Amino acid sequence: MSTPRIDINLRKIAHNTKVLSSLFGSKGIDIIVVTKGVCAHPHIANILVKSGVKILADSRIANIKKMQKANVKATFLLIRTPMISQAESVVLDTDMSLNSELSVIKKISEFAILHGKIHKIIIMIELGDLREGIMPSQLENTIKKVLTLKGIKLEGIGTNLACFSGVKPTAEKMNILSAIATSIEKKFHIKLSIISGGNSANYNWFKTTKDVGRITNLRLGESIFLGNEPLTRKPIPKLYQDAFMLVAEVIELKNKSSVPNGEIGLDAFGNKPKFKDQGMIRRAILAMGVQDVMVTGLTPKLDIEILGAGGDHIIINAKKEDLKVGSDVSFTLKYGALVTAMNSSYISKNIITPISAKEYCAIIEEKDRLHKKNTAIMPIKEDYTPLISLQDSDFNLIFEKSIQKNYRYLVRKEVYKKIGRISKLLDAQGKKLIIRSAWRSFEHQQKLWDQKTSFMKKKYPKKTAEEINEIVSMFIAPKRQSTHSTGGAVDALIYDLRKKCVMDFGTNNGLHIDLNKKCYPKHPDINEEAKKNRKLLIKLFEDEGFVCDHKEYWHFDYGNIGWAVEKNKEYANYGILKASYVQSTTLNHPDKVFYYL
Repeated sequence: MSTPRIDINLRKIAHNTKVLSSLFGSKGIDIIVVTKGVCAHPHIANILVKSGVKILADSRIANIKKMQKANVKATFLLIRTPMISQAESVVLDTDMSLNSELSVIKKISEFAILHGKIHKIIIMIELGDLREGIMPSQLENTIKKVLTLKGIKLEGIGTNLACFSGVKPTAEKMNILSAIATSIEKKFHIKLSIISGGNSANYNWFKTTKDVGRITNLRLGESIFLGNEPLTRKPIPKLYQDAFMLVAEVIELKNKSSVPNGEIGLDAFGNKPKFKDQGMIRRAILAMGVQDVMVTGLTPKLDIEILGAGGDHIIINAKKEDLKVGSDVSFTLKYGALVTAMNSSYISKNIITPISAKEYCAIIEEKDRLHKKNTAIMPIKEDYTPLISLQDSDFNLIFEKSIQKNYRYLVRKEVYKKIGRISKLLDAQGKKLIIRSAWRSFEHQQKLWDQKTSFMKKKYPKKTAEEINEIVSMFIAPKRQSTHSTGGAVDALIYDLRKKCVMDFGTNNGLHIDLNKKCYPKHPDINEEAKKNRKLLIKLFEDEGFVCDHKEYWHFDYGNIGWAVEKNKEYANYGILKASYVQSTTLNHPDKVFYYL
């Protein structure tokens, strides 16, 4: 995929929007989402509307027209005080606007009358940040004149804090705005539908106040898109901070000195750079610079250091990271970096589109159909590696009770080693690997099939035998088709030692798993904690070369036909091992039980 680019995860944006809308709505405050930071990208605007947002705001009419052209269905608010020269466009292309100049409002009135429209306005009040706003002492006189203008509807009042001078939207400031709203309504016998208290910087005020007063609205940008509170840049709980990821490519990687050689003057931007002597370092150059993005607003995901930037290059200390020419390097962004990156024509915008549960399941079922077709013709070159009992190991494991008596949790030798390494990684995290199942005989597999069939017959007494078999086969293979019979398949979960429970994977209650389509590994409708836990489990096994089953987040294959198909191998290493295979030798592990062909 081309670089530099910004990866935009619409699902995460939708999540942040819904969480904040619900949070502020709990105290009666509606949100308007400000799209200027994302250059009013139509895909982003549409996902905001689908997430319940009614009003979208931007500082540029061109951006509003872009969203309208893309058929975004919303009310559009112009949040930068209109230029008097664009008054007609304000009337024709926006539904409402923030205003602080009476002369501009009068001009808007003229064009509203001319075009037979009613334009809604919100009058901005100066409360200390010294950006836009009428001084409170002049407000009544302004409103008195506004109310005489035709084609204009006074929708409300608002204020803006934190953006220019960093003045915090405190309880005192919000109480002043509330008092002003009440005073205006009483004096002029009107009802204000919007009292807009500010922006994302109002988060801490909202969380600490017991009474929001008359505040009915906030205009949010940074908190929606980056999941941060702007005054401190601290993450907001339950929100994603990586809905936007900037990716650049390494174009040079060499060992060079950490300090330049020669007399230092001003750089290309008029600054005199300073350098820390770190000796020889691995200096990498990325194909992106200040012409593309505000580099000071980037935070690398890897353990690297940004040393500086020119118009077209970012210079980093690669430290010990495994980078090479052509490698991608990813960054999260602060608001300034987001604005510049989204407005840069040199940075491609990669939209990661969420899909519905129905669409996801259809994709998985088609993949699984093709997978089964390919496994049926996958050749096997049995390598005769033995089975070893995990139960006899010294690994820190938990074993789920089996339906099969005297079950030994046998796996191939290579799988045994991999489970040991996974167990050790979890030990360091205060967790334990749960082994649910490993090698199964045909008899064992048939017992599972019969047990599930019996359960389904009781649950669906009106279904035919064929219908029951179809349901059961979604998650339990017939006895001669299960990869568990190879010794290369493992079913696993994770136990959290600190919380003293089996981790939540979205369809389980402890060790019991409810078999349904939400068991598909990346099903979109499971909770965020479950998604995080599945990601951990799957990564542990994938890092050891396993592949996760398409339909079961707990099932992992290695060496067998399921693994060979997914890894595009020419053949599988592990075939079926029948129960008739007998105990043979202990090789170099006299305390372990081995089984051979």
